[in-house]
Amino acid sequence: MKWMLRIGAGLAGILLLAVVVLFAMGLRADAGRAHASTEIVASRDQVWAWVDDPDKLKQWISWLVEVRTDPAHPTGIGAKRVLVMRDENNGGQLMEIEGTIREYARPQRLSMQLSSGGAFDGDSTYSLADLGNGRTRMEVDSHFHFAMWFARLMEPVITHFARKKMEADIVHLKQLVEK
Repeated sequence: MKWMLRIGAGLAGILLLAVVVLFAMGLRADAGRAHASTEIVASRDQVWAWVDDPDKLKQWISWLVEVRTDPAHPTGIGAKRVLVMRDENNGGQLMEIEGTIREYARPQRLSMQLSSGGAFDGDSTYSLADLGNGRTRMEVDSHFHFAMWFARLMEPVITHFARKKMEADIVHLKQLVEK
C-alpha cells in the first residue's frame, strides 16, 4: 500500500512541476510572440499581392479556407476581414478570426488587430523590405494574448507550434512567389 502512495505522490509531484514550469515559461518577455522571416527573389510589389489579396492568402497560409471582406472597404486602414481557419490541432474545427487593418503602407507594411471570439486577441504585422536586385525580405511578427486560463497555461506549447506553422507558411509563400 505504501508503494502505491509513493507512486501517486511522485506522479502528482511531476504533474505539479510541469504546471509550474509552464506557468513560469508563460511569464517570459516574449510570451505569445511568433516571428518568421525569409528572403524572396521577387519585387516588393509581387510579394505584396500575396499579402493583401484574400484569394492569394488562402494559397499560402495553411488551414485558411476563407477570407471574408467588406466589398465597400476591402482593404486599407480600418478594413475588416474575417479569416476562417480549419484548426487541424482541434479536430479540423472551423475557427473565425476577426481582423481589422490598423496599418496599411503599400507595399511595405500591413498590420492587423486580431480577435477570435474571446479565445485570444493579438496582432500580426507583415513587413516587406526591398533588398535590391529583385529581392525582398518578408518578416511576419505576431503577438497573442490568450483569454482562457488553460490556453494561458499552455502558451509556451501553443506559441511554439504557431511559430512552426508560421515558418512553414513563409516557406510555402516563398515557393509560390518564386515559381
